[in-house]
Amino acid sequence: MTSALSAALKKPILDQGASSALADSLKAPPKAATASGFDLSSIPLPPSAFPGLYQSSGAEDDFVAELESLALGTSIGTQAIGSLKSRSGTPVADFEPNSRKLSGHERIPAIYESEEDRLHWEQMGRPNIAANFLSPTMYGSLPKALSSEERLSISRNTPMSASLREVRTQTPAKVSAPTRAGRALRRSLLKGCVIVIVVAGYSGKRFIYERAHELGVRVVIIDGPDSWAKCLVEEKVIEKFYPVDFTDEAAIFDKCLARIKQAEQELGQVDGICSFWEAAQALVATLAERQGLLAHPPGAVENAREKQNTRSCMKAAGLPTPANHLIKSSADIKKAAEVVGFPAVIKPISGAASEGVVRVDSLEQLEKVYARESKKIKAKAIDSNTTTLDDKTAAQERARGRAELTFMMEQYLDGPEVDVDVLLNSDGDVVYGNVTDNWPTIEPYFNETGSNCPSILSLQQQRELCQLSVAAVKCMGFVVGNFHVECKYTSKNGPQLIEVNSRMGGGPVYAMNQFVWGVDLVEEQFLGCCGIPSRPYLSKTPQKCIAEFSVNAQKTGTLQNADWVDKFQDDPHVVYARAIVEKGAKVVCVEDGLPTWVAELMVWDPDVNKAIAHVLEIEKDIQEHIKIT
Repeated sequence: MTSALSAALKKPILDQGASSALADSLKAPPKAATASGFDLSSIPLPPSAFPGLYQSSGAEDDFVAELESLALGTSIGTQAIGSLKSRSGTPVADFEPNSRKLSGHERIPAIYESEEDRLHWEQMGRPNIAANFLSPTMYGSLPKALSSEERLSISRNTPMSASLREVRTQTPAKVSAPTRAGRALRRSLLKGCVIVIVVAGYSGKRFIYERAHELGVRVVIIDGPDSWAKCLVEEKVIEKFYPVDFTDEAAIFDKCLARIKQAEQELGQVDGICSFWEAAQALVATLAERQGLLAHPPGAVENAREKQNTRSCMKAAGLPTPANHLIKSSADIKKAAEVVGFPAVIKPISGAASEGVVRVDSLEQLEKVYARESKKIKAKAIDSNTTTLDDKTAAQERARGRAELTFMMEQYLDGPEVDVDVLLNSDGDVVYGNVTDNWPTIEPYFNETGSNCPSILSLQQQRELCQLSVAAVKCMGFVVGNFHVECKYTSKNGPQLIEVNSRMGGGPVYAMNQFVWGVDLVEEQFLGCCGIPSRPYLSKTPQKCIAEFSVNAQKTGTLQNADWVDKFQDDPHVVYARAIVEKGAKVVCVEDGLPTWVAELMVWDPDVNKAIAHVLEIEKDIQEHIKIT
C-alpha cells in the first residue's frame, strides 16, 4: 500500500500535471504586506542573485558543458550526500542522521538503545559518549560576546591574513564578478588558505572535506578523539586533525582555542574558522571573534538558536510573526492555549531540527504532549551516559544552562513549506537565493517526505518567501555566510518564518543547488569565512531539475527485504535509490510513533514536473514490494 501522503500527492500530480496540481493545491493569495504591516516588496532581490525569480533565456555554452560534465556517479550521486553514514570496519565516533530531517541536524547517538551500539562503543574502549560529542548544552559555558571596543582592539592587533592581503591587491569588481573568470580568481585566492573546522559532523559530510581538498584548502578539523574524521589526515584529505575531549564543557572553549594556536604554529596564520554542524555555530562564532576572523556574530547565532529570540527579532523588525507563548511549566499551559489557540505546535526553545516539535489540536492533547516531551528532555544524555534525571537534578542542570525544559507554543502554520538557501558575501551583500519546495510532512511528528527544485510555486510567492528570508537573516544580525531558512506560505498571512539555520543545509541541499543552478555552497562557505567577496557564477536557467523522496515505513515490524531499489540503479534519471535500513531491522509506522525512513531517492529531469512524477512512481513501486512483518 502507498502511504496516505504519497497517495495524496500522486493523485493531483499524475492526473493533472505536477506543476499546476502541487502549486495550485498548496498556494495561497499573497498577504505579505497586510499580515504584519511590513512591506516585503521593499526588500531588493538582485536578479543576478535569484535566478529562479528572473529566469532568462539560454545559458552560456561553457556553463552548460560544465554542468553536463558533472557525473551523477560521483560523491553528489551514488553516495547520497549528507544523509548516509560511511562507517568503516574500524570503530569510530559518528553522529546519527536526524530521524526527522535529513536536511537538518545530526544527533548524538543514544549508545545504549541497542546491543549493536553498546558493542560498538565497548570495542572503542570508550562507552562514554561525552568525550567524543560536543553537546548542544555547552552553550552556557561559552565566554560572553565581546564589546564593539574589544572587537576593534583585537582587529587592530591581528595581522591581516595572506588571503585578505591578496584580496586587497585585486580590483574589487574583478574579485566579485559573477563570471567564470571571477570564479577562477576567487579560487586562486582561496587555494592554500588554512581553515579550521570545529566538529566534522557525521561521516555523510565527508564530501565537504574532499571538496576542500580539490579546491586546495588546507583544512584543520577539531573534533572528539575518536571521530571518524581523523582518518582524513592519513588519506591526505585534510592537513591536521586535533582531538579535543568534550567531557568538561567549561574547558571546551579554551581547548579549542589552544588547538587553533597550535595550527598557527604548525601551518601558519589561520584564514578562517567555520563549521557545517548546527550545534557548533555558537562555539565557532566565539572562537572567530577572539581570533579577529570573519564569522557569525555570537548574538546573531543566539537569536537563531533560541526560538523566543527569533520571534522577538522578527516582531521588532515588523516582520510576520505567528502568535506564540512560552511554557516554562505545566502552570503556563492554559494561558498559552488562550493566547495561541488551536491548532498549534509546541517546540523546545532550544532545539535541533524537529526534535520535540509536535502538533497539538486541543488543551487535553497539549497537556499530554508537554508532559511526554518534557520527560524525554529530562532523559537526554547530559553527562557521560544516558541517564534519567530526577526533578532536583534537572533543576540544577537547567540552572547551569544544560537542560532546557522551556517550550514555545505557537500558531500552527498551514500551507506549503519551503527551504530558502541564502548567501551573504563578505561585504554583507545578498549574492544568491534559491527556493526548494518541501512536500507535506508526516504529522504530528513533522517527518520530512520529499522536495523538488526549482520551486513550482508562483513567482510572486517565491519572491515574497525570498524577501522574508533575507529580512529574517539580517534582522537577527548576520552579516556573512550560508543560511538554510525554513518558511511556510500560509493561507491567511502569506509568508511566515519557521527558523533560520546559520549554516549550509544538510542532506540533499548541496547537490540540489549544484545540479539546478551550479552553485557550490561548500566553496561559497569557505570564501566567506576567509573574507573573499563573491557573487557565484551560476546558471541563468535550471540545468537539472531535481525531485527527492524519503520513503517512510508504512507498517511497524521487521523488514524482510531490502532489494526493492535494485531495479532502479540503471535508470539514467536516477541520481540515487538507496535502502537506508538493512534487512532484519525494526521499523515503525506513523500510527505507532516516529516513522522510520527505509529508503531515499533522487531523480533528475529537464522538466521539474516529470522529475516529481518519476520519483513518486518509484516510491509507489517500493511500497508495493517492501515486506514488513
